[in-house]
Amino acid sequence: MSAFALLLVLTGAVCHAVWNAVAKKASGGAPFVFLYGMVSVAAALPFAAWMWVVHRPEFGAAMWSAVIASAVVHVLYSLVLQTAYRASDFAIVYPVARGSGPMLAVVAAVLLLGEKPSVLGWFAVAAILTGVLISAGITRTLQSDARRRQIGALWGMATGAFIATYTIIDGWAIKGLRMDPLVFYVSGLVLRLVLQAPFALRSRPAVAALRQEWRVDRRAIVAVGILSPVAYTLVLFAVQRAPVSYVAPVREISMLIGTLIGARVLHETVKPEQFAGAAIMLCGVAGLAWA
Repeated sequence: MSAFALLLVLTGAVCHAVWNAVAKKASGGAPFVFLYGMVSVAAALPFAAWMWVVHRPEFGAAMWSAVIASAVVHVLYSLVLQTAYRASDFAIVYPVARGSGPMLAVVAAVLLLGEKPSVLGWFAVAAILTGVLISAGITRTLQSDARRRQIGALWGMATGAFIATYTIIDGWAIKGLRMDPLVFYVSGLVLRLVLQAPFALRSRPAVAALRQEWRVDRRAIVAVGILSPVAYTLVLFAVQRAPVSYVAPVREISMLIGTLIGARVLHETVKPEQFAGAAIMLCGVAGLAWA
């Protein structure tokens, strides 16, 4: 994995962890998701328009299929994620989601995209995923009396399934269809907003809920609306330069950052196994840097 691709993924991971922490603190539900989507479109559309003018891409049926599929899965992912954050702690939901997602994505990348990681690559990927599971406290999660932790783990795994799905769709679009990452992402971003609009604007109470959400959480909405597309676009550019089976696990370094944010900012407890998992993950990232 090239140093530049690794830098792109790690920078995206920092942005991703920060916006997830901000979203957790806001816990605004569907109105929050719709409003930060509007901010994301407003922030990213000028850049995508410039890329469109420069490169003049031609959208075929397969490309539109990729955009539509990615948009639908991302909408479902956003709603499930917000529900998960309301149901349990950030330090539980975030690691489980980010651990199960890449695990499924790596398997799918090998089976569906035909990727063949090297021996060192496989060991590094396994180290990262093992570190994620340890850090998530998977043994503690399965305890019968840890009800809130169990709920968080279930929601986290549901979120992870959507993460794996859109990861493979995006890999197919960027690698298989040779789509420009920025144009692909923003096209899906606009479509997501269109899909959400009928629900977000369906009635006066719904519009009133949007206004109330903006009054209460406008700073968080703007922060997430800007950081989310930056984080994701960086990863898409990394996918151009490295295998999906490498990029998907490395971006989960955001889990380490998210755990620290959960402890420092959201005042959530960090367990000893989370530190052990962090060390194993970092070893895996170092391995991928050489793979």
